[in-house]
Amino acid sequence: MSNGRSAGIFDCRLWEFLRWALVLAVLAAAGLAQAGSVNPPLPTGTVLLGKHVLVAVEVARTREEKVHGLSNRPPLAPGHGMLFVFDQPRSIPIWMKEMQFSVDIVWIAQGKIVYIEASAPPLAPEATRPIYRATGDMVLEVPAGFCKRHGITIGTSAALLPAMS
Repeated sequence: MSNGRSAGIFDCRLWEFLRWALVLAVLAAAGLAQAGSVNPPLPTGTVLLGKHVLVAVEVARTREEKVHGLSNRPPLAPGHGMLFVFDQPRSIPIWMKEMQFSVDIVWIAQGKIVYIEASAPPLAPEATRPIYRATGDMVLEVPAGFCKRHGITIGTSAALLPAMS
């Protein structure tokens, strides 16, 4: 009889363990889904602005990478940025949803800077539409004040350098 009782206690403990394991798995999945709104590190490259200013960038090429951009990320380090690459020049809206810091937004068309939104603050929580827009085939986001500090202006040349092997 003691064997049956031990097995019953074991079954209860096993079911209790499995129930808690399921609860933890659901919580972990929910946390991963929430963390999914942050871009993982993207492929990197280097942008040359003018003749001497280099910016280490993460390159966003897919729609998903562009939508998430720098949302929920810590501030950019000096000399770093994110480059959004498009197939052809077009009107490009920048929506700074869930941004934690201000950036200089630089629109580039055919190798030249065509517009700069200096020190653009994050989107207010109640705002839902893109608030910065210009035409280009690339958009570069760098720390706020970067363009002023480095003398980057409209007309400055801009190129994504080929990767070194």
